Amino acid sequence: MESIERDGTYPRIHGLAEGKPYTLEDCFRGRTTRHLIGGTGTETVHVNQILRGAYFEKDEELAANGMSVDLRYLTHWACSSALKETWAFRTDEREDLPLDAPDITLEARTRDDAVVVLPEGDTLRLAHSVTVEGDRVTTRGLTQNFSFRFDASSLCPLPELVERASDLQDLVSIATGRTAEFDGMRFWHPDLIWEREGRQHRQSIEFFVSWNAKDKSKNPGELPLHDMFFSYAEFGGIDGIGRWLESAARHRGALGRVMASRYAKSMFVSDRLLNRAAALEAFDRTTFGHSQSKFKTRLGRCADLAGELFVELVGDVETWAEVVRNDRDDIAHHLGTRVKQTPSAQLFLADSLYWLFVLCMLRDVKSPQAVFDRIEHHPELTWLGPKIRAAL
Repeated sequence: MESIERDGTYPRIHGLAEGKPYTLEDCFRGRTTRHLIGGTGTETVHVNQILRGAYFEKDEELAANGMSVDLRYLTHWACSSALKETWAFRTDEREDLPLDAPDITLEARTRDDAVVVLPEGDTLRLAHSVTVEGDRVTTRGLTQNFSFRFDASSLCPLPELVERASDLQDLVSIATGRTAEFDGMRFWHPDLIWEREGRQHRQSIEFFVSWNAKDKSKNPGELPLHDMFFSYAEFGGIDGIGRWLESAARHRGALGRVMASRYAKSMFVSDRLLNRAAALEAFDRTTFGHSQSKFKTRLGRCADLAGELFVELVGDVETWAEVVRNDRDDIAHHLGTRVKQTPSAQLFLADSLYWLFVLCMLRDVKSPQAVFDRIEHHPELTWLGPKIRAAL
């Protein structure tokens, strides 16, 4: 305790607020104020993770066997509206109403969960819910929401569950072209059960942390359907998501590097290119098993896997691979020749690496052809292609 107090680090703190138990994880002292009279003082503590709804003991591992995730734009991506409105304009029986005052009926039906069983018996659900909003006087409305629910066959450390959630976040971000920020995350532990009217209910543990992936779009939460690169249905529904999770588990390190280069808006262009190049090397090594191949050879194999869509994007793959190799070597080995490549051209080359990795991942999960058709005709790809080819 003396060492902890002297260092100002607190691995775990327990507390109670508004009747709810809290576990504060990975804390450290930020500032201390001492009073001369009485020897008392105040202390400011920075907390990296907050779990509301449970106490985890001093040396107990943070673990759970269930998790639910609310992702921004997931409901847009699901594209399955359970909301319905009916307009009934004035008829002869309702002559008391003016012509521009229709009767409006709003309806909502909760959809069944879409379920896929993952390896080792884990289960993923795409859950749907409907809520009513308004004060019943001036406003009344219906909202729908889709969320993911993951149930493991045994207790899993929280970092592993968060990695699964991150894999889902990456998929929705790729598909929608937006950052699918975590709007909520909860865990379930088998020991947290409460009874009501003779029935048992599981108590959730709310998880709060400062996430790196933030939605910084001009209109957060708004997404026209035509802006998406592909929809949930085109991707193959819940079965497609199941295949994605299997592939993401194999390529998690590479996927994380690519998506981090996209989520971080302030990253240098050279760092984007370098990280995406390294991710493609890792993807090729894991997929094809060649440990000693040269970088350009790996790019060629990935381009072959990506297919004709990538050829249309960059033009001559051989020329593209050589330019990317030169730029990557220059950045990685500080050769000092980057004046040959303008920053804008380097940005377009970095974007070509992003799309190469995405297309390879989509091929790896055996995505339906509808996904590639939708991407091919997306305005961003038709705009980006000429810019990449000009950079060569």
